[in-house]
Amino acid sequence: MKYRLCVFDIDGVLNPAGEPVQKESIRALEKLEAHGLKISFASGKHPWYITGGLVFSGLLREDTIVIGETGGHVFFPQQKKSILYTKYLQDVKNLKKIVHEKQVFTHEFWEEPKETLFTVFPRDWDRIPQFENVLQKIIKEENLNLYIIAHVDALDTIQIGLSKRTGLEILCEHLNISLEEMIAFGDGMNDFEMLSCVGYPVAVANAVEEIKEVVKERGGYISESKYGEGVLEAVDYIIENIL
Repeated sequence: MKYRLCVFDIDGVLNPAGEPVQKESIRALEKLEAHGLKISFASGKHPWYITGGLVFSGLLREDTIVIGETGGHVFFPQQKKSILYTKYLQDVKNLKKIVHEKQVFTHEFWEEPKETLFTVFPRDWDRIPQFENVLQKIIKEENLNLYIIAHVDALDTIQIGLSKRTGLEILCEHLNISLEEMIAFGDGMNDFEMLSCVGYPVAVANAVEEIKEVVKERGGYISESKYGEGVLEAVDYIIENIL
């Protein structure tokens, strides 16, 4: 199989959450580019937020594509073009409306301008479990078709049926490639569908056990090291044995 695209989750893979992309990750991505692979990024966060981090890390390229909001927003930074998967946005919009009406997060949250993500300020990281409980209660009371994935620095509020695979399928159409021609790196449960569908999945050592299990079942690679060192380790293995 000839692989053409490598997709990376960011927080928990290229870097610990809330920290810059590690130098080992940058070296790893540059190695893949030298072997002719395109690089894309997939995150639960808003694409504009992700793009800022890529600029800071020197990783933004002319053909960079960013999958944000857990697959619901595909962004082409250099062209300033977006593809929104609007089919799954209605209940997220409903939750936003209810949160505003109840004033649940007065002075305790901020939202990205595209209406699909709430992000807790870093100073409130220790209160994320409290915010999650409130959102879970509203979702249950209002019978919203949503679920929440908690991270150390954010909560992803996601419409059921939406995943990073959704964004990958949009990329397939745009780039005229197949899922089997993709390699993907992940660590958390919002990477599960992505790692279950690509041609070659990779998990870093700090990944949750469910992610390691699906990667193992599919014959992918699980690194012995965490974060950037694990990414570089896996990329070296892929270059030597897979490409």
